Amino acid sequence: MTLLTGLAALWWAGLILLLLGSALLASIQPALAARRAGSRTQEPFSVLVPLRRADEAQNEANRRLGDLDHPGLEILFSVSREAGCGAASYPPSPGEGMERLRASLLFTTPIPGANPKIANLIEPVEAAAHDLLLIKDAATILPPSAPTAMMASLVPGVGLVCAVPVARAPGNFAAMLEASLVNTYGGRLLLALSALGGGAGIGAAMLLRRGDLAAAGGLRAILDAVADDHALAKLLRNRGLRPVFAGATVDQDLGARRPAEIWRRHLRWAICRRLEEPLAFAAEPLIGLPAACLAALAGAAFLGLPGMPLLLLTLLIWPAAECWLAWRKGWPLSPAMPLAVLAREAMMPALWLNALLARRLSWGTATIALAGRG
Repeated sequence: MTLLTGLAALWWAGLILLLLGSALLASIQPALAARRAGSRTQEPFSVLVPLRRADEAQNEANRRLGDLDHPGLEILFSVSREAGCGAASYPPSPGEGMERLRASLLFTTPIPGANPKIANLIEPVEAAAHDLLLIKDAATILPPSAPTAMMASLVPGVGLVCAVPVARAPGNFAAMLEASLVNTYGGRLLLALSALGGGAGIGAAMLLRRGDLAAAGGLRAILDAVADDHALAKLLRNRGLRPVFAGATVDQDLGARRPAEIWRRHLRWAICRRLEEPLAFAAEPLIGLPAACLAALAGAAFLGLPGMPLLLLTLLIWPAAECWLAWRKGWPLSPAMPLAVLAREAMMPALWLNALLARRLSWGTATIALAGRG
């Protein structure tokens, strides 16, 4: 047996421990986050929702903002004047289920060459009535308990509180594959990081103080950032304020999805990771199921096992651990999920390679050149 065989066996064991350990940590993250959350503030806050089109203000995720019950709550939708189609239908008329939505719509000035989301947030941040700001993506469903949990985590030394998004209601196999990407892959690792006391910028829902943002240089300091959430976390970290994850999650309803749109969306996120978190991006091909399978075949002899049975065991353990986590967390789970996990893992190397070689990033209707970045 060679040194390489022993290293492969060690790598296989490490990947299995990472899978099982991260699943366990993700399952207990809410309790650990609650123990670290010391703030009991219930001060008024402003919800800022940047839109690509004005009619997005009436989607189901934003209608659900009417369920929030908090003193002094303010909701500001914002859309670029260049993309203000559908503005004539806002605010919605009575009878459309929006009576409880205490909201206004702000048309913002576009900034050529800037990250469109950041450019769409500069004016709402300045116009908000409160210092405490909760920035929410248009498709994110904010459960009524989420703002309280996020505020509880905004303790001294914390500058940004994010909520991990959970994909719900997959309507076909492609959507189940995406649910595995968002939940038992990305969500598992993010919640495990949180359980260990770490944090990162995730844009589905972010809570921060306008005063902290202004002291760090404001949104104009990150206008050219590709990944606004990562850039915002870094900006505040430079002021000595760390990002954390709340004990609560937020939801995103999937419905039916097309494989092409899943590919485009997750390719964009992979490119963002490449640019903003290069070390984590570089490690991605080394921690997935394909790497574990190769390590199983190469290291089986060192473990005194035949290669093929160890490979099959690896192919069983991976989806089983993720299905257990989905069951434990109440995330979408179906008989098709093991196959969705395997299909996702088969797709990941190609997704990673395309992100590595990409020279431009598509963001809605905008295209951002990546020359000289990352």
